[in-house]
Amino acid sequence: MARPEKEKLVDDIADKLKNSASVYLADYKGLNVEEINDLRNQLRERSVEFIVVKNTLARLSANKVGYENLVQYLTGPTAMAFALADPIIGAKVLVDFAKKNEKLAIKACIFDGQIYDQTRVRQIAQIPSREQVLAQTLGMISGPLRGLVNVVHGLLSATVNVLDQIRKQKEN
Repeated sequence: MARPEKEKLVDDIADKLKNSASVYLADYKGLNVEEINDLRNQLRERSVEFIVVKNTLARLSANKVGYENLVQYLTGPTAMAFALADPIIGAKVLVDFAKKNEKLAIKACIFDGQIYDQTRVRQIAQIPSREQVLAQTLGMISGPLRGLVNVVHGLLSATVNVLDQIRKQKEN
């Protein structure tokens, strides 16, 4: 690869490191092409970009954007997963995939501007996703509202029954 191409690639990786909601590093050694493509597709469906990077270029990119501590994790085969929207979903997919396929080893992540090791990635994967939190919140809000609707419905039914009884009495 020519030097200008390498410089562009370093800039592209640096931009992704800087602009992603979170970034996950994984060792993919032992995965075959089909398994990598399966993982890549699972991540892509959730707006997470998965690329294999050369450690030298990744080091230059990390240093360029101030993630010097990330360099210690850039050994051996390295793939980077850039979460573009939801910062948690990348961890969930990678941890689930690693449970099914032990060849994938999660190395580290950049989450909320901080660099964490694989233990923290597993903890991040346990955090409910944005959709789950929204669904739980909606459930908490709708529960009392449903109760209120039932009470109002009960009052209206009782009022209709009383009026119906009064009507029947007046007819007799």
